[in-house]
Amino acid sequence: MSRAAGPDLAEASEERRFLSTAEAAALERELLEDYRFGRQQLVEWCGHASAVAVTKVFPLPAVSRKQRTVLVVCGPEQNGAVGLVCARHLRVFEYEPTIFYPTRSLDPLHRDLTTQCEKMDIPFLSYLPMEVQLINNAYRLVVDAVLGPGVEPGEVGGPCTRALATLKLLSIPLVSLDIPSAPCACCPSWPGCLGRRELTRQRPHPSWPPPHACWSH
Repeated sequence: MSRAAGPDLAEASEERRFLSTAEAAALERELLEDYRFGRQQLVEWCGHASAVAVTKVFPLPAVSRKQRTVLVVCGPEQNGAVGLVCARHLRVFEYEPTIFYPTRSLDPLHRDLTTQCEKMDIPFLSYLPMEVQLINNAYRLVVDAVLGPGVEPGEVGGPCTRALATLKLLSIPLVSLDIPSAPCACCPSWPGCLGRRELTRQRPHPSWPPPHACWSH
């Protein structure tokens, strides 16, 4: 049975379809407008799926207690909300997340998610160290939830832009939710490229949101 299943799984992996940014936006719009899912539902799905993906690549049995620390860097747009949910679920999964959320959104959903994280005693950093080695030493990995598709670095403010410059220099694994907060082959216009180091080239993309074309490179 195991021999028969192998080729099927490999074939399924090769046939995975990647969506363009426009296709992903159209799918989300269809879920919201036609199927009447709520925005909070979609954010919750994304955050939970992202946390599960992290646990698959960096499972707790493979790391020591000191290596359970995760830094989640959140922007003020929807991807930042997904990052807050991801941090909450990582806490439930017994990781030790810390959140850096420099430009806080006034959106009620963001505020509610922030309150939930605070109630779970997830610490928030007041600033991100400029000395990259301090971050490398303090955390096992970093979750990038800053931009997401369709959001330019200039739209999220100076603190987030400076955070992106710092993330670019990290030597620890960088897990990007959705797509990296930077350009790739299908988004060449974005400045400040982080490269393709998300999940240190291991990409167990969650089932929602669907994988963008950027993940195929």
